[in-house]
Amino acid sequence: MRMLTTAVNTLLKRENYLLQRHGFAQTVAQRTNSVHQTETKVPKIPPFSYSPPPYDGPSTAEIIAKRREFLSPALFHFYNTPLNIVEGKKQYVFDETGRRYLDAFGGIATVSCGHSHPEVVESVIKQLKLIQHSTTLYLNHTISDFAEALVSTLPGDLKVVFFTNSGTEANELAMMMARLYTGCNDVVSLRNSYHGNAAATMGATAQSNWKFNVVQVLFLSF
Repeated sequence: MRMLTTAVNTLLKRENYLLQRHGFAQTVAQRTNSVHQTETKVPKIPPFSYSPPPYDGPSTAEIIAKRREFLSPALFHFYNTPLNIVEGKKQYVFDETGRRYLDAFGGIATVSCGHSHPEVVESVIKQLKLIQHSTTLYLNHTISDFAEALVSTLPGDLKVVFFTNSGTEANELAMMMARLYTGCNDVVSLRNSYHGNAAATMGATAQSNWKFNVVQVLFLSF
C-alpha cells in the first residue's frame, strides 16, 4: 500500500510539472477542488408568481399506508420517502409543504401542456357540462373533429387515427398491425426495455418487474 501511495504521488507531481511547463497554471489539486466546488453548486429555481394554499390533506405516511392496504403491489415507487405531490401549476409541481419542483417528468410524458393550463381546463369543463362519456357506437362530432385536427399535423400518408387509452394498448395495436401487415410474428425488443403490461407487450418487455409466468388463454368450444 505504501508503494502504491508513493507511485500515485509521483504521477501527480509529474503531471503538475508537465502542466506548469506547458503554461497551464492550475495544478491537479486545484482543478480537482474546482470540480468539487462546481458539483456542490445547486442551481436555483427561477421565481414564480404562484404559491399554493396550505395543504390540509393526509400525510405522506398515511398515503403510503393506504397504498399498501388498498392498491396492488404492482404500483410501486422508487424512493424510500416519495414526494407527496399535491398541486401542479404550469411547469412546476408542489409538495405538501408548498415546496416547488420543476416537473421534468410530465406524468410519464403525458402532461405535455403543463399543469392546469387554462385552455385545457376550460375545454375539459366545457365538454363535461355537455356529456362526459358515450361510445363510438353512436355519433358525436368531437372525436372526428379531434382526429381531423390531429392528422393535419402528421406527414405523408398518415391520415387515419386509432385512439387508445394507454401506451400498453398502443404498443399492442402496433404489434398486431405489424404482424397482420407483414405476416411475420417475430418482434425484436431491446434489452432492459419496457413496452406494456398486457400479453404481447409483456412478452416484449425485458424487465422482470413487469413479466409474469402466466399461461395464455385457452379457447373452448361450447
